[in-house]
Amino acid sequence: DKTGNQLDLGGKPASKWSDCLGRCFDLLDEYLPSLGAELRTVAQLIVPVGYDPERHLSASYQEYIGAAYMTLHDNDMTMVEALIHEFQHNKINAAFQQDPLLKNAFHPLYTSPVRPDPRPLHGVILAVHAFQPVAALYEAMDAADHPWAKNPSWRRRYKQVIDKIRDGAATTLGNAEPTSIGESYFADMARWDAHFEQIQQTLVAP
Repeated sequence: DKTGNQLDLGGKPASKWSDCLGRCFDLLDEYLPSLGAELRTVAQLIVPVGYDPERHLSASYQEYIGAAYMTLHDNDMTMVEALIHEFQHNKINAAFQQDPLLKNAFHPLYTSPVRPDPRPLHGVILAVHAFQPVAALYEAMDAADHPWAKNPSWRRRYKQVIDKIRDGAATTLGNAEPTSIGESYFADMARWDAHFEQIQQTLVAP
């Protein structure tokens, strides 16, 4: 569903892009400052690839650590989710260059929490790794009583993210055969999953 990754401001001025990304980092600095600092270290290049008012597209590649390709969207929460998502991919892709983390990364296939098609475990852990900190941002904003947290659509998305990462973590942790280096990674995933299990029990779809 992508037509390419050529530079494209989508008919919007560069200032609209920079202002939007600035607000995204402001959210991270206020609610997840350690992640904001991480992203400033990892993010070397954000490539604009168009604008769509209805949906958002983003991509990153294992061969190009430090870069993310993103369309512009009018919803800042959508943009900050994508920013976290793609640079989480950057971080784990950098790890994959040093160690596979899993002995069974590509066979067999499993149900993915974010894709309709069966995926190898490699793809499922990419999703969980990308969305656990997204869930942490929602949690922090909710705890701080951010005005957006009162919006029913925001709360539905919060619950959706929690449900998806818990499903993905169950698949991953129930089937992963980690390498010696991967063991600590999956222990951290399990620790976060236990935390989000408690959060999940408190969330009721509006």
